[in-house]
Amino acid sequence: MGPKVLAVGSKARPAGLVLFAAMSLVALSGGVAMASPIPVTTFTPKLKLVGTVNLSELASPNSATSPSTTAGDMGAASGTSFRAVDNQVIQYGTKARANGALMPSATTPSTTVSDENVPGESGFVGITGYDQALANGNLDLEPPDQGLCAGGGYVGEFINNAFSVYQPDGAHLLPVIPSYELFKQPSSDFFSDPRCHYDAATQRWFLQEFIVGSGNSPSLEFIAVSNTSDPTGTYTVWSINTTDKNTAGCPCFGDYDEFGADANGIYITTDEFSSAGSAYNGVIIYAISKELLETYANTGIPPVPVAYRLTSDAFGQPYIVSPTSTPPGAAFAPDTEYFVESNGNAFSDDHLIVYALRDTSLLAQPGVPPMYRTEVASEGYSFPPDATQEAGPIPLGKSVGDPEGQIQADFDSVMQTTYTGGHVYAELDSGTSSGTDEAAWFILTPHAGNALTATVANQGYVDVPGENLIYPAIGVDSAGDGYMTFALSGPDYFPSAAYTAFGPTGASGPVRIAQPGADPEDGFTCYAAFVGPNYGGCRWGDYSAAVAVGRTIYMGTEMIPPTSRDYLTNWGTYLWSAPAP
Repeated sequence: MGPKVLAVGSKARPAGLVLFAAMSLVALSGGVAMASPIPVTTFTPKLKLVGTVNLSELASPNSATSPSTTAGDMGAASGTSFRAVDNQVIQYGTKARANGALMPSATTPSTTVSDENVPGESGFVGITGYDQALANGNLDLEPPDQGLCAGGGYVGEFINNAFSVYQPDGAHLLPVIPSYELFKQPSSDFFSDPRCHYDAATQRWFLQEFIVGSGNSPSLEFIAVSNTSDPTGTYTVWSINTTDKNTAGCPCFGDYDEFGADANGIYITTDEFSSAGSAYNGVIIYAISKELLETYANTGIPPVPVAYRLTSDAFGQPYIVSPTSTPPGAAFAPDTEYFVESNGNAFSDDHLIVYALRDTSLLAQPGVPPMYRTEVASEGYSFPPDATQEAGPIPLGKSVGDPEGQIQADFDSVMQTTYTGGHVYAELDSGTSSGTDEAAWFILTPHAGNALTATVANQGYVDVPGENLIYPAIGVDSAGDGYMTFALSGPDYFPSAAYTAFGPTGASGPVRIAQPGADPEDGFTCYAAFVGPNYGGCRWGDYSAAVAVGRTIYMGTEMIPPTSRDYLTNWGTYLWSAPAP
């Protein structure tokens, strides 16, 4: 979540055509349908062709191919120029926490923890802080953002500014390569919030990430689309200028970018933050024809993106609007893409907003799909507190003093949504009355006919008393069966990779530990000595991820692996799969 950089850069508005006039948005009420599209400003940003890149040709003898195994390795340099951190979440968290006390979750049932995995579950340690730094000139970076994708016999992992491809058993098919090479940019560019998606219907891979510009360099959103079904092969690389310099408060950049797809398009949602001040301008949604992106290498016909500028809603201002994706074998929503938003403006709430783009087949003409919106009453959720972790060895702390030891948890924002079987599956990290983190989940039933309606089919919480569940993500197959994954941390657990069963009626069974953490989080963001007096606790991974491949669910989250650290970090990721329940 957010750019991991101490000094952020500039932002310029793409020149575009205003297709709908900006108007005051209509206030929403629970379950009430809107009979016509909402008035929203749209424009057509330029999609710039960056070029083509072959990932296998980028692999070099110095690329990282596996986690380090030397426990004493302190390879990455410790100077200021060799580390970077995202402080945006700290600033936002301070504001959110000032708004009130934790919302009680009185109806939350207790969930037990089990170290017994689902039969058929298997996994491996993915990219580590050591690997990421090695691929990027010894630049250590926290927190790690999880971008997991899988399909066609491959598993892709995109962490921060590093990407790799594996066989399902963990064998490397592509060494860890840096984002700047993947997107054909200078090594000085700073990348954040990676996304990876496998489109099973067309057997194409999508890689997405943004940079925050500085000086005369623009802020850009990158999209790389594979030209074949092989994720280690050739990609066509595109960019969108997100600097938006002609809008008030800008130059800006598109933060917290998320990725979704339906039968007709891909959808990138971003939050527009000023790169030169404190302005926040709401959400911009980019809709692009999937067909034209995937066929460009053969036809030479580029798509024309449509961008939607959301500046106001029932919560006051949109903040993190999550687009849906559909698992392999499931039917896409008919000519429709759905989005879900929780209330990131307030400390707590009990409503969600559902958006729909109708007639998304218009994107290939090109045309402008109309946007609808409705509000849904839901269970309560609140901004989560920092998470605790089990005490243990902190070799980095021995030289700089005792760390606060708290792990920064997620926002109470929906971050990954799935559409299948007529339902939208969503989740978020919520605080509890006891001061811990739990996972709130929602199964919504939207219907986009001449109007948009949505209801809550089911909802609930996953809560382990006294412990914390951080960065939840739901992955389900075409039947709605799968798992919710998250990091588990608390007084009895080092940060660990965990999951629980999930189905059409919601979460069930115990929280299972896929891979226990080996030590406490002991990265440089845990210490004011490295990042300043307002460091706010250890910066943890900003996303978990879960995706279906047939009846198998692949999952990924951050944990502390039993492998080596470098001087500044000891984080790693764990990737695993299990048959759907």
